Amino acid sequence: MVELHEIRAIALALPQVDEGPPVRAARRIAAFKVAGKSFVGLEKGGKTMTISLGEIEAKHFMEDQPEAYEAIWRNSTKFMGLRVDLSQVTVTQVRELIKKSWFHCAPKKLVEDWQRQENR
Repeated sequence: MVELHEIRAIALALPQVDEGPPVRAARRIAAFKVAGKSFVGLEKGGKTMTISLGEIEAKHFMEDQPEAYEAIWRNSTKFMGLRVDLSQVTVTQVRELIKKSWFHCAPKKLVEDWQRQENR
C-alpha cells in the first residue's frame, strides 16, 4: 500500500507545493497545496487519499477501476474530486493522480512554465 512518505515525496517534487496543516474537518492527516489551493489529502488512518479533479476526468478513473475510486461531492451538488483506496492502486498510479490533480489546481501560468521546462 502506498504510504504518506511516498505521497509527500511525489507531491513536494511538483512546483510551488507546500504541505499544510491537517484538515480535521475533512478527516485529513496531511494536506498538500499549490498556490494556496488544496489538491491532495491523506485521510485519517492513511488508507485513503483525496485528489481534486474535474468530473469528466474523474469518471474515466472510476470506470477503469471502480473498486479503487469514490466520487466526492459537496452538499451532493458540487463535484470535488476522488477518494482513492490506497490498497487498490500502485505508486505509479498515485504519481499520475497527484500530477493530474496538480495540473487541475495549479495556476495556468505555473502549469505552462513547468511544461516548458519539462519539454527542454
